[in-house]
Amino acid sequence: RFLKFMKAKKESSAGRVPMRYDAYGRPLREKKKGRGKAVFRFFFFFLFPYLIINGAILYLALSRPTVSTDDPDTSDYKSASIRIRLHSLLPIKNVKATLEGEPVELKQDGEDYIASLSDNGNLNIRAESINWMSDSVNVQVSLLDRTGPVIDKDSVDIGSGYVEFQVSDTQSGVSFDSIYGVDSDGDNVKPIDVNKESGVVTMPMKAESITVYLSDQAGNQSTGKFSLS
Repeated sequence: RFLKFMKAKKESSAGRVPMRYDAYGRPLREKKKGRGKAVFRFFFFFLFPYLIINGAILYLALSRPTVSTDDPDTSDYKSASIRIRLHSLLPIKNVKATLEGEPVELKQDGEDYIASLSDNGNLNIRAESINWMSDSVNVQVSLLDRTGPVIDKDSVDIGSGYVEFQVSDTQSGVSFDSIYGVDSDGDNVKPIDVNKESGVVTMPMKAESITVYLSDQAGNQSTGKFSLS
């Protein structure tokens, strides 16, 4: 009967996988499963959050603001304004502008800044965020009119009782209504004819010489002297 019992026990356990235990009596299979869960918890609850958080901190630490501007704009060629746009993930600590090294006043307009200019030159704009990272741009300003109209010497034609010449101004344009002359007799004279499209001006010239005064739309004045001799 004992032999039959041992034989039956052997047959019942023949289809099972033998169980192995560690020093504490725990099945090794369960130990492997527990180890896999520990690895999963390490990656999911420690390593991944660590990488994400430190990556975000590094990204913010190296985040740089960007500065962009519109083209300078003027209504009278005497002064100009330029709109400055700032883009930054972090708050901006300061914004500065200089024209040829001289400070330029900035006025905030919503999220933008406006720089008012009274002269031509190189405008440098620099913005710095709270992480000390900065960006700067340079804008060449040349639209302000600082020179008077030009008389084309090759166009001058002195005839009997008149002088004709061509004037031009590439920025604000010639103020043709401002043109007048003073001749050598001391008389003030106005143009006989003005062609605004071609810029040709005809002045009376009854004396030996005449000095012509002309201005542009920005108020810059030029002179030209014409003589019979």
